[in-house]
Amino acid sequence: MPFSFFQKIFGLKKRVLGIDIGSTTIKVVELTRDLQGRILLENYGFLENYGHLERVNNAFQTSGLKMLEKEVSKILSFLLKKMKAKAREAVFGVPIYSVLATVLEMPKMPKEDLKKAIPYQAKQFVPFPLSETYLDWFLIKPSEEEIKFRNFNKQLVFLIAYPKDLVLRYQRIAKVCNLNLKILELETLALKEAIIETEEPIFILDIGSRVTNLIIFDNKFLRVNRFFDLASGDLTEVISSGLKVNIWRAEEFKKRVGLKPSESEREISNLMYPVIDSILREVSKLIDLYLSKTGRKVTKLILTGGTASMPGLLEYCQTQFENLKVRKGNAFLKIFYNKDLEPIIVDLEDSFGVCNGLGLRYLKKF
Repeated sequence: MPFSFFQKIFGLKKRVLGIDIGSTTIKVVELTRDLQGRILLENYGFLENYGHLERVNNAFQTSGLKMLEKEVSKILSFLLKKMKAKAREAVFGVPIYSVLATVLEMPKMPKEDLKKAIPYQAKQFVPFPLSETYLDWFLIKPSEEEIKFRNFNKQLVFLIAYPKDLVLRYQRIAKVCNLNLKILELETLALKEAIIETEEPIFILDIGSRVTNLIIFDNKFLRVNRFFDLASGDLTEVISSGLKVNIWRAEEFKKRVGLKPSESEREISNLMYPVIDSILREVSKLIDLYLSKTGRKVTKLILTGGTASMPGLLEYCQTQFENLKVRKGNAFLKIFYNKDLEPIIVDLEDSFGVCNGLGLRYLKKF
C-alpha cells in the first residue's frame, strides 16, 4: 500500500537526510514531514576540514572533480553516529563544477519528441561520450516580459550531464555509511528550494571556501550558474601574506574583523577588498549580460555560504549595488523548528541552504 495510507492510519512521518559535501565541510540535516505536511527540523550536524588552510589540495573535493572518497566516507559515518541520525534515506548534493550544465534553445515540439532530440543536442556540449553520462533536464518557463523582449518562439531546456563515475562515487560513499541513496541533486537547485520565494530575477552569490558560485533564478527557474576559483580561502591567504602571519591567525582575522575593522585593524580589511571587488565585478558583469539577453532586471542579491556572515560584507555589497536589495539567505525559511534553537539557527542559516533544500525537495516529491 502507498506510504500515505500508513501515514494516515499509524501517524508515520517521512524522514530524510540532506547531505552537503562541500570542498572543506560536510553538513547534514535530518528533516521530517508531519501529518499537516510541514517540514520539521529533527537533527543537524557539520564537520569542517581545516587542513585546506595549509594545503589547498587537502579538501574533500575541488573544482578538478576530485573527491577524497575514503576520507569523506569515514567522516560522514562519524558525523551520522554522533548525530544519532534515525533516517537512512539520503539525498546528496552535487556541486556545479562536477557536472556539465547548460541552457538549450530548442524548437517547440511534443514532449516525447523532445526526449528523443535532447541527446542529439547534448552531444554538442558534453565533452565526453554520452555513454559515460546520465542526462537530466527540465523545461524553463520564461516570463512574458522576456518572451516579448526576445520575440521568443522556442522552448528553453536546462540540461545537466552527470558523469557516471561521479554517480558511482556517491553510491559507494552511501553504501559505506549504510545509507539508502535516493537522489543526487544539483546543489544550486537545492538552494532555490530553501531560500527562493518570488518569481522576480534574483542573483545568489555563494562564496565557498575554494569556489564561488554565481547564480541567477528567474520566474523560479535556474537560468545561469557559473563558478570560478576565487573564494573565501583567497581572503585568508591575502591576509596571511600581507600581514606575514600564519594561515590560522589570518583565518581568525577574516572571521572576526572582516570588512568592519577598528582603527587599528584597517589593514586587514584593505587586504581583502581587491579580492572582494574582483568577485563583485563578475556579479555586475553577469547581471548586465542577463539584462541584455532577456530584458529582465535582477532585483535582489542574496548572499549564501559561510562567508555571507563575514562582518561588513552585506553592507559593502549594498554600497556596490545600490539598485538591488541585498540580504543574506535564510536556509530555515521554510522549515519549522523549536524556537529554543533560535540562537543556533541564526548562526546556521547562511550555510545550511544546500542540505536543507535537498531535504525539502525530497519530502515535497515523495
